[in-house]
Amino acid sequence: MSFILLSEKLPYVYITLNRPEALNALNHEMILEITKLLEIYSTRNDIEVIIFRGAGDKAFCAGGDIKLVYNIGRNWLQSDRKKANPAWKFFADEYKLNALIHNYPKKVMSLCHGIVMGGGYGLAGNGSEVIVCETTRFAMPETAIGFFPDVGIGWKLSKAGALGMYIALTGNIFGSDIMLASGLATHYLPCKDFDNFNTVKLKTNADNIAINNYEEIETIFSLNSVQAILKELSKSKSDFARKTLDTLLIRSPLSLLVTFKHIKMAKLEDYEAAIARDYQLACAFFSDYDVYEGIRAQLVDKDKAPNWKYSSILNISKADIDYYFKFVDHI
Repeated sequence: MSFILLSEKLPYVYITLNRPEALNALNHEMILEITKLLEIYSTRNDIEVIIFRGAGDKAFCAGGDIKLVYNIGRNWLQSDRKKANPAWKFFADEYKLNALIHNYPKKVMSLCHGIVMGGGYGLAGNGSEVIVCETTRFAMPETAIGFFPDVGIGWKLSKAGALGMYIALTGNIFGSDIMLASGLATHYLPCKDFDNFNTVKLKTNADNIAINNYEEIETIFSLNSVQAILKELSKSKSDFARKTLDTLLIRSPLSLLVTFKHIKMAKLEDYEAAIARDYQLACAFFSDYDVYEGIRAQLVDKDKAPNWKYSSILNISKADIDYYFKFVDHI
């Protein structure tokens, strides 16, 4: 069975992710095949628009096949580690695809139904148009697995201000409203109209979207450190603050600090600088402990009880964070 289905309806080309039993998660083979296809289509004058879709009714794409990367990286971690981690190659190729989409000379659209997470949003969010519907469920859930929001989306989240930082740190699941309000989606269209997207009017106005707890998000997640955010959440008496604090306290403390710094840095950078650091950070994470423990707890054993390397952000030194931002073993 092919994991990628193609359909040319000139001037459109439909690229459909075809792993519905795995929620269309991207494996390495799919990443390489999509890259090759986009390189070919970039020179075709009869093609004007690339359209990504996901097979089945549950997901556009649930992300990269992180369990596969986990197994590859864990074997390396338990070896003598004299050679580069084979897992790094997955990220190098994935981020190459993300950058290709971001800089693509033709319009790249994604019709995002159901689950759109992690590397799945990397595929969609780096394109020119992200169309969502009533079933869309989006997250960059990386802090829950001891990782960070990668695939070039840290750069995009940095442009969304406090709302972007809230999305990045919590890793919560959101609907199309948050995506539109934060600029992570460009259009709304009912799922039933996806097949006729080019003949119906797309809704683009996000100004009138009411976001629950928006003022509190703006106040708290615009603060200048993770410690300040946690402190302010603990002081608030609101249900939102209590639930958000509970969420952040079960995320990887290391991931929270690395993610916060990454988002702050990306705000002042161009896309190329931010996604280059994505690769540096990904290599660093997969040379350390937390990401393996997070994936084990969430996706392998599924006990939802990770034993993080650090029990609190207060136990993490500047040198611990510098390890990630100065990591060069992959070069």
